[in-house]
Amino acid sequence: MEFKKYKFKDICLEKGFVRGPFGSALKKSLFVPKGEDTYKVYEQCVPLEQNKNSGHYYITGEYFRKALSRFEVKHNDFLVSCSGVNYGAIYLLQEPFEKGVINQALLIIRIDDTIVDYNYFKYLFRIVLSRAITTGTGDSTIPNFPAMDVIKNIDVQLPSLDVQKRIGKILNDIDIKIATNNRVNDNLSKMAYDIYMHNFLSQKPNGRIKDILLEADKSPIQVGTAKTSNGKYPFFTSGATILKWDKPFVNGRNCYLNTGGNADVKFYVGEAAYSTDTWCISAKSKMSDYLYLMLLSLKPELDQKFFQGTGLKHLQKPLLKDRPIYIPEKSELEVFNGNVRPMFDSISENIRENQQLISLSDWLLPMLMNGQATISDWYGKLSFKYRI
Repeated sequence: MEFKKYKFKDICLEKGFVRGPFGSALKKSLFVPKGEDTYKVYEQCVPLEQNKNSGHYYITGEYFRKALSRFEVKHNDFLVSCSGVNYGAIYLLQEPFEKGVINQALLIIRIDDTIVDYNYFKYLFRIVLSRAITTGTGDSTIPNFPAMDVIKNIDVQLPSLDVQKRIGKILNDIDIKIATNNRVNDNLSKMAYDIYMHNFLSQKPNGRIKDILLEADKSPIQVGTAKTSNGKYPFFTSGATILKWDKPFVNGRNCYLNTGGNADVKFYVGEAAYSTDTWCISAKSKMSDYLYLMLLSLKPELDQKFFQGTGLKHLQKPLLKDRPIYIPEKSELEVFNGNVRPMFDSISENIRENQQLISLSDWLLPMLMNGQATISDWYGKLSFKYRI
């Protein structure tokens, strides 16, 4: 393949970088219910969840026209997450979508589509961001995100548009497969939760969480350390993204609770690792699946009790352990497990498949983009089960 060299800024439109406004420009006191003349506030959840419908804040059209029109989103804008442990997530916004503006945690990038293909750019940006992180220092106004001048001046090499489109399609097909697995997992999780609520919602407490609880050792690994790891085991954090680690800390059926930020809880069957801000627990007597769904049902209560208000916003384990709960009889549990365990087994298998697809994509992506591998080489690396 023949390549042409550019600076990253040269494959973008003039004024093709728009940073979100200062946080003071989008205070919660400015938010209003959705109406005829309102503008949506696009948040970090859009690229993180790959869903343009995520988020629920709006501002008035009057305030948009007065102060925020330069932050308006347009068709074919790339929205980039710029804050927190999951910075770098990228989403292509395409019609139809709600008129709106980005908030302080997002960056808009607008590309020149006569030079670079839209699908190809999503994957090119991963490499650009990785190079920028190792080249420059962080931007003080957006924690952990590289300075814009560093990003703009990263060298990139592009093949012809035709080759870009072919590479972009293959990589996008892999992402579609990952998204399909995620949708299947969402449906299975909802089914399992509905089974739990139907069977146990109205049961009166006959014990406490500590009566069934088993705790794993505290992890010594921080999220930032795991972001650069390329291990084969899922690494659970307080964020939405599952990272990777080179060795497991636990095996079996385990719950992973946030200890800060919010009351999110995850469940996974198999070998895994987790961050120092994640509490890994399971339950006695084959009750781990039950424990997870019970904690999920308590999420609004836990959010209000531990993560809202002006006090200490941290999961207080002793209080949670002492909470009254219903502990099912052995016969009830056997029927329940017979229904939900296969669901969580399938969910965990899909998570493993997604991790393998991500690893494969990450490994071959730079090789494709610098000519070390061809499209036929890339396709040959896919096992039959991953071919789209």
